[in-house]
Amino acid sequence: MWVEVQISFRREINQRARIIGYIPMERQKVKTRISKLLDVTRGANDSDRLRKLITAAQSFDHSDSRAHDRDVKDGAVVLVCSILRSCSPFFIARSKEIQLCLMILMRLYRCSEERLCASFCTDGATLILDLLELIEINYRLGKKGDAKSLVLAQHIIGVLCQARAPLSMIKRQEELLSSLVGNILGATGRLVMHLSMKIIACLSEHSQNKESMFKAGLLETILVGSVHMYQPVREESARIIMNLALEYKNKTDLVQGHNQYWLDAILALIRDSCVSTKAYAIQALGCVATIPENKVVLAQHKNGAVVDALLQSASSRVVSSQVSINATKIMANLVTNATASHISRHPRILVILSSLACRDDKLAVAAAMAVKKIATHLRSSDLSHPKLLQALNTMSYSRSTEVLKWTVKAYCEQASFPRDRVKMIAQKGLLTSLTVLSANENEFVIKHSREVLSALASDVANAKNIGVEKVLRCVSSTKECQDALDSCKNQLRYYSPSSVALFHFDFSGLF
Repeated sequence: MWVEVQISFRREINQRARIIGYIPMERQKVKTRISKLLDVTRGANDSDRLRKLITAAQSFDHSDSRAHDRDVKDGAVVLVCSILRSCSPFFIARSKEIQLCLMILMRLYRCSEERLCASFCTDGATLILDLLELIEINYRLGKKGDAKSLVLAQHIIGVLCQARAPLSMIKRQEELLSSLVGNILGATGRLVMHLSMKIIACLSEHSQNKESMFKAGLLETILVGSVHMYQPVREESARIIMNLALEYKNKTDLVQGHNQYWLDAILALIRDSCVSTKAYAIQALGCVATIPENKVVLAQHKNGAVVDALLQSASSRVVSSQVSINATKIMANLVTNATASHISRHPRILVILSSLACRDDKLAVAAAMAVKKIATHLRSSDLSHPKLLQALNTMSYSRSTEVLKWTVKAYCEQASFPRDRVKMIAQKGLLTSLTVLSANENEFVIKHSREVLSALASDVANAKNIGVEKVLRCVSSTKECQDALDSCKNQLRYYSPSSVALFHFDFSGLF
């Protein structure tokens, strides 16, 4: 009984002690960690500072994200930055202190995403500038530099780049941007230049920054990065252009403004050997191609340079299949009534698209859709019309049912005009390919191919003054052909670009 009374008494005393502050609670432990950082700044000499910094680094070595949130909120990052700046003239001599400071920062940034974003807004600019200075010094020193500090600093910048915040919320934003621009345009090493481009690319991903970052000074910096000899710099440049192209107000200026330098930069990045750089550039081109005014400029730029770059990506075996599909869809999106004739004059476009359509994958379907889009707008008066008919003839022997559906749709578009039907009849092998399509297993392909055959046969019968049945004798069932002919007569096809709506892609959500 007496033991129980003692235990309850001790519990009551401990509870009262916690209330009045004699026993430190969790909040007091946080203050203890911060006070250890403050003790570092009050060190008597270098050895005393180092000893206290080791003690402080050990106190932050835990996995409690809430505790890290409180540490960051209470100003731990600011204290570490002040210690880093105190070591600034002697980065190599105090490499051990630098490493401990960077380790503390890594542990502090195990905090939540919300606290990381808040820290980036308040302390990010100062910390990034200090880290870039540290990286540049160690990179210039080569083997004499501190490799561990170099790696730790890069890792911290990578963590900070994960924060997404508008520029208006970032403290010292003008100083940060001017410093990053100076690193890219100046004589810094390629590592600092790459990290500066990476930070700008991460800032450009925020929706509120896309329009504000599209301004003089920063644009020239991105253009310099697009032609840099270091591949990661070109990749980040392509990512920035892609992010800026997602903003509607920037799309026209990217294509038609600045003497079309931006368009040349995008084309150069599309031809880059890096797959990710090529993918970013193609997505940027797909975004600007959604503006109707840009399509004519893109189609006529340097006598088909845009189409040529897209064809190289579509037919390349090095890039991923999705990149090839996106490049093919962009070509289809560029085709309009005003651009179809110019695009189809490219010496290889119809040959390459018809060859890709003979594959058995999603790229084949995209290529067939592009050919059908050209067939919607191209007429017999165009010089490239025979190449179109030859492409349709090639696609008629594809093994993909989806490709055959787009092929017969293209045939129907061409058969809507009498002059086009004359060219179709004269095209070598076209009637044979239509006959093969009329014997297909798919009902849609059979119906539309026989409809086209009946329309062509009607023209031949009128010209030769003979019966339609004699013209269609190559088809197995005369009754089916006659039904197709009656259907064609009852529902005359007139040109209507209603199918063009299938090609108005939303490239901002496609990739």
